[in-house]
This record gives sequence, C-alpha cells and structure tokens, in this order.
Amino acid sequence: MTACDDCFEEFLHPLVHEAMDKNERLRGLYGVFDRWDWDGENILTFSNEGVAKLRIEVSVVGTSEGNSWEWSWANPNFGPHSKRDIEKIREFGQANGYDKLTSRFLASDEYTGWEMTAIAVHVLNAPGSYRFPTETGFCYLVYRKIEEIEQEDAIHRRPQMAMNRPKKLARKLRTG
Repeated sequence: MTACDDCFEEFLHPLVHEAMDKNERLRGLYGVFDRWDWDGENILTFSNEGVAKLRIEVSVVGTSEGNSWEWSWANPNFGPHSKRDIEKIREFGQANGYDKLTSRFLASDEYTGWEMTAIAVHVLNAPGSYRFPTETGFCYLVYRKIEEIEQEDAIHRRPQMAMNRPKKLARKLRTG
C-alpha cells in the first residue's frame, strides 16, 4: 500500500517543525560553535578557538548532490557505524506506505535533505540534527548521544577529522 502524496506531506510538515525546535533548543543549551569536525564515521565534534566543547555520536541519514538524494542505508560507502539505526527509517516507510523512505534515490530540491532528516529525527527520537557541505552537495546527520567535553579533556584531545580532509570525505560520500 502506497500512501498518497498529500498524506505524506501531512505527516511530514509537523516533523520538520519538531526537528527545527529540537535544534533550536540545543542552540539555546550549548550555543553556536566556530568549528565542526567529523571523523568520517560516527563522531561530530564542535569547538571554539581550537578547544573541543561537544562530542556528538551521530548517524548519517543521507547525502544530496545536485537534484538527487541518497539514503545512507542504501549507500555502501558508509559503514555500519556511520548509518546505525537508519535502516529503521526504511522499515518505517515500508510499514506506512511511504515510498520516499524506501527508495534508494529521490529527486530532490533544497528542502529534501532536511525533510528526510526530520523524519529520521522523529522515528529515532534523536535530540537533533546537522548538515555539512561536501565538495558536491551536503551530508545530513542525526544526533545519537551528546557529550559535553570537560575543559581538561578538550585540551588534550584536539580533533583531527574530516573537515581537514574534504577530498577524502567527498570520495567516501559518492556512491559506486
């Protein structure tokens, strides 16, 4: 059974607001950071003035490139740690007749990535989400676990991650 397009939009609309509210709440709690680093697997680190402040365990929801969206559950370039639990989004789509959640690729516009991420935030009860640019588009993440980094720990564990290696990251994000 496939749900009608209007039914999907009715389902989606409040979830986009839910995800926006969660992200706004996190900004209120933790503030805004001047740098982000992703380890290419499942850790996103935010820092200010070279000092790590937040370490967030994440799952990759998917990527966009041009007018195309690809779910991470279908992308063999992401390992199991990178896309933990994202298969649940596909299963939710199957159970509810939402083809957009079960199709590997989607035609996309500037909103599609955030919309699919909002669904992942809802289904996984994630505390928030993030998007970062790649050489060819964007990568969308949901937060799994947020950890504030103690000052002493932060000084000794400066992140050396994907933000510093965009070409390697872009190769990893591309399919096939």
